Amino acid sequence: MQIKSIVLYNKKGEKRILPFEIGKVNIITGESKTGKTALIDIINYCLGSDDCRISEGIIRDTVEWFGILIQLYTEQVFIARQNPNRLNQNSTQHIYFSNSDIVAIPDLPQIINNSDIGTLKDFFTKKMFIAEFTNKPETGTRDPLSVNFKHSRFYSFQPQDLIAQRNYLFYNQTDNFAAQAIRDTLPYFLGVLREDTIRIEQEIAAKKRELNRYEKELKEFERLKQDGSKKIFELIGEATQLDLLDSNKVISGETEAIIALKEVLAWESNMIEVAQGENENLKRLIDERNELSRELSILNDEVKAVKSFINQTTDYSTEATQQKLRLESIKLFSETESELHHCPLCSQNIETNIPSVAAINKSLTELSDNLTTTIVEQPKLGQYVEKLSLNQENKKKEIEIRQNSIKAIYLEQDESAKLRDINLRRGKVIGKVSLFMESFHVVVEDTTLQIKIDQLRTQITRLEELISSEEKESRLNAVLNQINIQMTNWASGLDLEHQDAPIRFDIRKLTIFADTPNRSIALNHMGSGANWVAYHLLIHFALHKHFVKAQRPVPRFLILDQPSQIYFPPEQDLNQTGQITASSDETAVKQMYEFIFKVTKELAPEFQVIIIDHAKLNFPDFTDSITEEWRNGIKLIPTNWTN
Repeated sequence: MQIKSIVLYNKKGEKRILPFEIGKVNIITGESKTGKTALIDIINYCLGSDDCRISEGIIRDTVEWFGILIQLYTEQVFIARQNPNRLNQNSTQHIYFSNSDIVAIPDLPQIINNSDIGTLKDFFTKKMFIAEFTNKPETGTRDPLSVNFKHSRFYSFQPQDLIAQRNYLFYNQTDNFAAQAIRDTLPYFLGVLREDTIRIEQEIAAKKRELNRYEKELKEFERLKQDGSKKIFELIGEATQLDLLDSNKVISGETEAIIALKEVLAWESNMIEVAQGENENLKRLIDERNELSRELSILNDEVKAVKSFINQTTDYSTEATQQKLRLESIKLFSETESELHHCPLCSQNIETNIPSVAAINKSLTELSDNLTTTIVEQPKLGQYVEKLSLNQENKKKEIEIRQNSIKAIYLEQDESAKLRDINLRRGKVIGKVSLFMESFHVVVEDTTLQIKIDQLRTQITRLEELISSEEKESRLNAVLNQINIQMTNWASGLDLEHQDAPIRFDIRKLTIFADTPNRSIALNHMGSGANWVAYHLLIHFALHKHFVKAQRPVPRFLILDQPSQIYFPPEQDLNQTGQITASSDETAVKQMYEFIFKVTKELAPEFQVIIIDHAKLNFPDFTDSITEEWRNGIKLIPTNWTN
């Protein structure tokens, strides 16, 4: 990522375009109060900073939208962000975003909010191939931090109030959270952490889960094996008690016990279940018994009725016999018509008719016939009753047979239930034996389990070594040693103290030490602003050289604001020309710029430097690199925008 141009829009739609060359040093030199210092804040704002640090004044009073054109590896990106003053806000989350192989700078009417800074950060995180890496503190005293594009910008800005600072080296380092983020993410950007750390961590987690499963299995198997002998003979005892094994069988050892338990597994249940046919037979017998009982009841009623009839017939026969005898006595009288009106007792005449002798004789004859019939039929009724009684006895016998059969089935079912209970207990014992034998078999046969565990432990150890803190520390020290060597080699070409001492960057303290023969001297204990500026340049150029050579996902630009301020404060430029008079300071400033040009050319076209300075030096590399000179009324904001 390098910067092609900065674009400002006023409310009329006029554009102020500040172009830059890729892979070179770009210098903007000029007077004070021309807007030079605002460039870093404009670029940072357009790249998605949470707040807008562009100073209040002419710039925020006149600019409607701030924009930058970015050059990536294979495409360009234009980003515009509205001046928050127009929204009466401190900042805005919304942006205009456009990307293509070549992006034409849009006119103001084309610029509308179509994205936000969160999406922009995600876009650059992916476009710059920043891996999905999360720094997980070992102590657990703070939350894990996921690396993103925001963390890559700490090494691209050196504002005027930072470049000559003795206590801080990096952009936003004064913020404690930002300082910790630098410590946490710089190892990643240096490339000392593996890009596939997440994959390795996931693989370690999977193998640990597998190892844990195998270890549990082995622990259980070892427990089963250890308790095996005791368990074997407990099962032998239970099997013998339920007649699964012959109680007279002598088992003297574990081997014989295993053989006996295998016999238990081969045992087939003798449980006699009540078959479906037996259930149907029981139902049939009950139905037949009920039907026979009904038929017997009918027979009983019929016998009772016949006997009652016989008793009535006997009574009738007796009465009829007596009546016959009375009627037969009437035959003593003659049967003449004249006698019909004479009383047979007193011989007197009577007006009413008296029964004729013929009628009495007729009644006697009929009664004799009925009596004869009754006497004749009585023996037949007796035979019928006898037949019914015989049927009664037969029915009772059949009912008794059915009842006995039913009782037999019930008894058989009771015995079957008892047998089922025994077989249920046997089944439980057989199940326990089966489970034990399966486990015992695995312990004996699976000799590869320990091998699998050993292999997994070895694999996990190797994977953990790849991302271990020791490995990380070793790789980090190796990279930092190279950076320290590079700074030490460059130190002789700059105006600084302790040139002969090894220069060392401490990533934990985020400062630089000069390791003199007597002691290590930290940057904040060194005097002179010249030292502070020089050490800022050394660490940033050394880091960027490593970023470029190692192809790390960091923006390929560095913006330096007023690097010559220590030697040439603006207030000394009475003629407003930026010229430095011949002196040791001029030599030191030239040395500094020659160093910048040398390293930038060495890294070209992969590295861009933008310098904003009051000084204007008289040597070819400097003058050839001037992008704009802001003097004699020329400023960042055109004069006609303020009129």
